[in-house]
Parts: sequence; structure tokens; C-alpha cells
Amino acid sequence: MRRIYADHAATTPTDPRVVEAMLPFLREQFGNPSSLHEWGRKARMALDEARDTLSEALRCLPGEVLFTSSGTEAANLALVGTALAHRGGARNRILLSSVEHHCVLECRSLLESFGYSVELIPCERDTSVSLHAVREMLDERTLLVSVMHANNETGAINDAEGIGEACRAAGALYHCDAVQTFTLLQFRLPPAEWADFVSLSAHKVYGPKGAGALFVRAGVKPSPILVGGGQEREMRAGTENVAGIVGFAEAVRLAMQDEDRAVRMRAARDAFVGAMERAGGAVFTTPDWSRVLPGHAHVRFPGRRADAALINLDQRGIAASSGAACSSGSIEPSHVLLAAGLSEAEAQEGLRLSFGKDSTEADGVSAAEELAASVAAR
Repeated sequence: MRRIYADHAATTPTDPRVVEAMLPFLREQFGNPSSLHEWGRKARMALDEARDTLSEALRCLPGEVLFTSSGTEAANLALVGTALAHRGGARNRILLSSVEHHCVLECRSLLESFGYSVELIPCERDTSVSLHAVREMLDERTLLVSVMHANNETGAINDAEGIGEACRAAGALYHCDAVQTFTLLQFRLPPAEWADFVSLSAHKVYGPKGAGALFVRAGVKPSPILVGGGQEREMRAGTENVAGIVGFAEAVRLAMQDEDRAVRMRAARDAFVGAMERAGGAVFTTPDWSRVLPGHAHVRFPGRRADAALINLDQRGIAASSGAACSSGSIEPSHVLLAAGLSEAEAQEGLRLSFGKDSTEADGVSAAEELAASVAAR
């Protein structure tokens, strides 16, 4: 049975060239980058080179790149660290979009325990967050706004630069979760011109799991949420994962050289969409494909739960996802679809297929055919 991996939004396979770049730092170059001897200096040099690579890709200063263990930790540092740094100030409102990743939304109770008023920015029917909605909620008491660059479930793309510029005009800080878009969509402007924080993850760009990064604009300093040895400009303590960070940088370097990556992903996705449209019965959450990530397709079959479809797809050799949280083996209603105004039953129908740099148009067609057959068989 031919197997097709269509869950690249969840994680990507580590590129073999990335593994090769990491191996020396798992073997002979094992030093602690905080040590002063030769082993430590080599590790420090590797960290510096990796930081340079990410800063070139982001078009920012090397000192504005902080390495973390994941995109989740990066987002947590941006939100919780900012809240701690400004606790007790006149700006006591924090705005989170209603369709953010759980690593942002789950910070809400903690932020409220610090005395902040946390409010959710509504989304559109296609799950995008409009610049108008953000502007409507901004005021002189707003400390921080978090709106992702593109939604991890549906792929809907937001005007991150416009939102960031509106935040800066209002005197608010802006965090942009770019985990799904880094190296895939180029920011129109360097992040220092519109963002204060941008969170990133290695394993979404064909790098290893366990490595992430946070852009922190020069002059902005969140309080650390991990304390200890003072690594990463005293904003993130803990011995750096040198091998993982080297792998992250190599994945970014390779991505920046692969100018046709998005074209190939879009071709596979479009082939899937075309085949699904020919089969009929599918409802796409984000029908304006010009405003959707090139590899993403989010689809529902009214009256058909996603969990049954995913099991059938897996048995047919297709790896897909609901994009929603899974608890005790069952899929919970997607908070993204609920925020977009769908019913609880409809929010359990969403299927996310996400194609990658090595996906083909044949993969897209086959995935659609198997999905249509799976739905028809129930």
C-alpha cells in the first residue's frame, strides 16, 4: 500500500542534510557553549553561526534571536515574560485572537492571575483575523496583542505587518506566531519595523524537534520564565541544545535556497482541492486560496465526524489531521471553528490535509480519492 504523508502542519520529516549537520554536535563536538575551553568555544561558535543564519532569514540583528526549546516556549516567553515585566503598570489589557494556537490561549488564566484583563479578538468566518477587528479593540490600556501570521488548522493568512503597525501606533507590544509561515512566506517588512516578538519552531521547517526561537526586538526585554545560568541574553536560562539549534539553522539555510518550495506545495494542494471538488460533498473552510498557506487544505463533510474519517484514512495509508485537540482518544470540537461561528457538531467535522516540499500532484489526487472513498464507505 502506498502511504502518503499529508500532515506537514503537525510536523515535517527531518531533512537528511539537517541530520548530517547535527551529528558532529552529538558526537565529538559535545561541549557546553558556556564553557571557556576549546570544546565550549566550538559549541559557542556553532551557536553564533546558527544565530547569524536565522537573523539573515528574518532580516534582523543576531542579538534579536533567542533560542528556545520549541515554538510553544517561545510564545510563552513572549506573553508571560511581557506580563511579568510590566506587572502593575497602567497598561493592563492583553488581546489574544480567538483562533490562536493553544500555546497562546492556554496562557490566559496565568495572565489573568497576574491581574491582567485578557480579551479575545473575534475572527471572520474563514478563521482569519481582520486588521479592523484589532483596531477596534486597541486602546491606551492595551499592553500586548497576539495574532498569528497564519492559522495552524486552516492555513488562513493574516495581515501580520498591518496588525503590528496598528499595535505600534497604539503603543502596544505585538507577538506574532510565525511557526507555520517561517521560510514559507516572506514578511513584507523586517520584523523590527512592526513586531516586538515573533515565535518560530524548527520541526515545522524540516528541522529537529526540541528547538525553537523567539525574535525579540532590540530594546524590548521580557522577564525570563526560566531562570538559572543567564544564557540567551539573560532572558532564557538553560544550556542550549546545540545540536538541535545547528539543525534548525541548517533547515533554514536549505529552505532559503529552495525558491520553488511553496510552488510545489501549492501544486499538490491544488491537485487535492480539484479532485475533491470533482468528487463533491466537501465544504472548504477557507475558499479564497490566495489567502491560505500553499500546502494547507481544511475540509468538512457535513454530518461526518473527523475522528472516523482519520481512522479510515490511516487504514488507507493517508496521514492527515483534524488540527484540533485530541483528548482521551476522541477529537474535541475545534476552538478555531467554534470561534468562526460553526456549531459544536460542525466543529468536530474539520479535516486538515497539509502538503510539504516533497509532496506531488499525484499525492494530492490520491489523498482526495481515498478521502472521498472513505467518506462514501461510511
